[in-house]
Amino acid sequence: MTVDEKTPATKGPVKTTRLVRGIAWFFEKWSHFVANNAIALIVICVVLTLIGTFKVATTPNENDITGYTPYGARARDEFDVMTDFFAHNGNGIAMFVLILPTRHESVLHPDVLREALRLEGILSSNFTMPTAEGKHENYQEFCTNFCQINEPFVQFARSYLTELDNSKNGTDLSERISLNYPITSIYSRKMSIQPNFFGIEMMNETAKAITNIRSSKLIALQLRSERKEGWNSQGIKDFEMSITNYLEKEFQSPEIRVLTLSTSYVEAEVVRAGMSLLPFLVVGFVIMAIVSSVTTFFSALYMNQVSIHKFSLAIAACICPFMACGTALGALFFCGVRFGSILCVTPFLVLAIGVDDAYLMIHSWQRVTAERRKHPVEGDSPGSRLSEVLVDTGPAILISALTNIFADVAGCFTSSPEISLLGYGNMACIFCDFLYQITFYSAIMTITGYFEMKDEAQKRHIKTIACGAENDDSSCTSSSVESFDVVVKRRVATFLETYISLLTNAFFQLLVILTWIIFLVISIYGITIMNINLSPRKLFMEDSSLREMDDLRVKYVVPNYYLANVFVRNPGDLTDGKRLERLNNFVDEMEHLNGSWGALGTNYFVRDFIDFQAAMNEEEESEGGEEEKSIVKRGGIDMNNLPMFLEWPEYLFWKGFVQYHSESNHTVLDRFFITFAIHGKNLQEWPARGDALREWRKVVDKYSTEFGLSVFSDDGIYVDLIENMPTDAWQSAVATLACMAFI
Repeated sequence: MTVDEKTPATKGPVKTTRLVRGIAWFFEKWSHFVANNAIALIVICVVLTLIGTFKVATTPNENDITGYTPYGARARDEFDVMTDFFAHNGNGIAMFVLILPTRHESVLHPDVLREALRLEGILSSNFTMPTAEGKHENYQEFCTNFCQINEPFVQFARSYLTELDNSKNGTDLSERISLNYPITSIYSRKMSIQPNFFGIEMMNETAKAITNIRSSKLIALQLRSERKEGWNSQGIKDFEMSITNYLEKEFQSPEIRVLTLSTSYVEAEVVRAGMSLLPFLVVGFVIMAIVSSVTTFFSALYMNQVSIHKFSLAIAACICPFMACGTALGALFFCGVRFGSILCVTPFLVLAIGVDDAYLMIHSWQRVTAERRKHPVEGDSPGSRLSEVLVDTGPAILISALTNIFADVAGCFTSSPEISLLGYGNMACIFCDFLYQITFYSAIMTITGYFEMKDEAQKRHIKTIACGAENDDSSCTSSSVESFDVVVKRRVATFLETYISLLTNAFFQLLVILTWIIFLVISIYGITIMNINLSPRKLFMEDSSLREMDDLRVKYVVPNYYLANVFVRNPGDLTDGKRLERLNNFVDEMEHLNGSWGALGTNYFVRDFIDFQAAMNEEEESEGGEEEKSIVKRGGIDMNNLPMFLEWPEYLFWKGFVQYHSESNHTVLDRFFITFAIHGKNLQEWPARGDALREWRKVVDKYSTEFGLSVFSDDGIYVDLIENMPTDAWQSAVATLACMAFI
């Protein structure tokens, strides 16, 4: 939030309060110091700017994907729980890959499936991560718990191609293979292909075919791995970005096109979008410099003070804010403040404030110059003129700076981390701009004033020789200057008188008030019906593939498979049948929410574990211990079988869902997570996703104290941000008004 209100300059000696007299005394003394040390101050400011700018240029741009989520938002805690589960040693690898057909309508075309299988092999084997021992391992070598994450797609695709060939050769379809959606069964092994195929059209139920899928628009694959010892954040980013760069620049296929999504890629694209603002700074500077030069020239022409040095003041007025930003941001980065892309907005804000301050000083200087031409004073010098200028405009500049600084203070302690970062940057840059205004810019004004006064002395000397010492300046004024004074100034005065007469007219005042009331009513009504909507795609540039990725996700993925991850941090003793029943009740409630896929869309390892335990009991009933039989009778599950369960080929999938440890020859379940899926076209809109998240949270809260439950949704950080926007808006408005009133 930036406020750019200026207090009217005070003319004449200030005799109100000690504070105001103290400010005037300071600026008077300071102006003489600046006049006596102008060159030194300019050199110091330039050196500090170069150092700060160098630090800005060499500081890496870092962005936090949760940075816009408000402080205290529930989504932040949920995100921390999720991160702690998957990345307790730091963030690991998490990559989402979308495969789209280029020449066919459906990804079920055999050529597309073959290319997708080839791509899956490339992703699993062609990209490596360095280990602590200096080796390089590919995904299949370093992955631990999520190696089977794409196995349902691989098995489906291979079986589909095999069955298709058999069908063409006249061979009957295998009775032990059912390639249906959402659950595929291959030789009694059931797998969900919901996370892999989207944009699906189903076959007629009576039709007999290899699969019940008529067509599918895209395929989704994932690469996921926990962080391993010896990995570092930069290495993980390099791994993820190497895949993205390869698929965007090198991978060639006539059948498929590939899009990727990862935290590293999102951060890189946000940084690229932020850096794209830098050329606009140059454009903004050029436009501002031209406008400033033109308006300053006409102002000087009106005041009969045209000089080449006025252009120096106009250009310096535009340079000073950028110098302040370079110095202030560099100082913040030296202090360890993060360089977020949002800080690229700060120079635009400071430029407007800084140029406005410079205009106040320029106009005040011209007024002082005009008065001293008419009424010369003894000891007239650039320092004495600057003294009057700073006493005249210094309080206005100071009040403007303080108002904007205090207004940004509110943003530092409310809203979200990224807005706080913007507040820190704005405050530092505005404060530095104020310092540079009374040092660097004042020094420039002193030097240009020296040359202007020198030109004035030369002109007076020439007039004295031409007109005679006894004549005053007015008698020697040229006809062209007289014409300017008479014609232009009279027209300006006439315009101002007419305008003021209009403003003081009662009918016009009433019309303005009525117009303002109508505008206010329309604005309030618009705010009440305004639909708050967000899209992460707005963080990326127009040519970013993440925009298309987001469009496809919203169009195909979200309406068909919108996921909730529920983390069970305190599973407790699941050998107790009653406790297990309570957990199953929670799962059942989640599966009966609006739009739920039910058990088909749920990944809950306990169900497969119960089947495994039953099979083990049937095969080895005679060998089972009394403890195990007792657990089964109580309706619980024996966690001592968990390690064996997770090593069976058909259950390897669950290794990423479960965390446990061994203690006194017993297996203790530490925590695990469950996924629940819902569907619905309405999920394409943010309000519907917000409603879904609130329903999930409502059920989770009923059982949270028992099992330490926490639900995470990918869109949770944005949902909470949307809900907090109205609160942020009115709090910011009140804080700004309070700061203005206080200053």
